[in-house]
Amino acid sequence: MTSRIAAIYIFDGVEPLDCVGPFEAFISVESSEGEALFETGMVGETMSPVSGVGGLVMTPRWSFETMPEVDLLLIPGGAGTRPLAKRPEIADWIRQQNDKVEMMLSVCTGAHLLAAAGLLKNLKATTHWNTYDWLRSIEPSVDIQEGARWADNGRIICSSGVSAGIDMTLHVIERLHGEKLAARAARFMEYEYWPLT
Repeated sequence: MTSRIAAIYIFDGVEPLDCVGPFEAFISVESSEGEALFETGMVGETMSPVSGVGGLVMTPRWSFETMPEVDLLLIPGGAGTRPLAKRPEIADWIRQQNDKVEMMLSVCTGAHLLAAAGLLKNLKATTHWNTYDWLRSIEPSVDIQEGARWADNGRIICSSGVSAGIDMTLHVIERLHGEKLAARAARFMEYEYWPLT
């Protein structure tokens, strides 16, 4: 099996579990021969460290300029998405990446950045339960799946808040590599995984 590159965008005010939960799921999946199936790294606007919610400091592996072409890009949420949703250059970068990636993923209010980039028109989405109205204000046509752990449109998949990003990532792993490897990753993480049925 060939490995895919998964990048997770980090920024000041990112919700830590939104990014490190999916990161852990991606690095926990291996082929039956023990080969890593994802090369995973954090990407920042620059290489400077960012401070997440609660003060967790993270350093990007890549900047926007140095990031390789990736197969999956995950946009997490957190308080920092509010100012980012008003920055056209961030929306432009997300749109540019969407043209290249196999899958675009969001956790929590990361969906609002996808919406600001125009990527959720007439699509299903979910986000943190406390921000449904904010998402509708950005993209009125979005079909919010209230209470869902994730909403899968094929290429674009959104999850609800915080821990739901782990469920969504395991769902993505299952789609790409099968239920057995997703379950093995969840077991390695000692995570109880409930597939969407």
